[in-house]
Amino acid sequence: MNEPVSSEEPREPAIRRAPRDPAATLTAAMVVYIFVNLAFALPLVIFPAAYFDLIGLPGSAADQLGGLRWVGAVLLAWSITAIQVLARPGGKAVFVTTGAVQLTFGAVAFLYSWSVREYGWDLWYQILASVTWTGGAVYLWWARMSGRKVLRGESTS
Repeated sequence: MNEPVSSEEPREPAIRRAPRDPAATLTAAMVVYIFVNLAFALPLVIFPAAYFDLIGLPGSAADQLGGLRWVGAVLLAWSITAIQVLARPGGKAVFVTTGAVQLTFGAVAFLYSWSVREYGWDLWYQILASVTWTGGAVYLWWARMSGRKVLRGESTS
């Protein structure tokens, strides 16, 4: 009648999460890629001189760099390409790889300019751009590797 009282309560089984779907990872990474490109593209296309002034370049330098509107147009084109990859990822591995390379080169460029102190804008912008481009590159490469089957058009199940 008297059962011993256990001081330990029964443990609930550990909840195991299923691995994240590679298609979902790739989709999320492409959305991040689109936003990174748009964040830099739209100000450069719409108001380049004001953008350079906002990030801390002197007024004369901002006016001279206003002609870099084409850089924003290139980033905008990459955003549109990423939207096309989102719509039909099968067979588009080359675009995802090229996007990952683009972010990697951008990250390396920002980190290099940081290391040699050749930037002329405010420190907050250098930090924000370096973290954004580096994080975006790492995430897109990871999604590219995990989503290989999706990009080949194969089923992930």
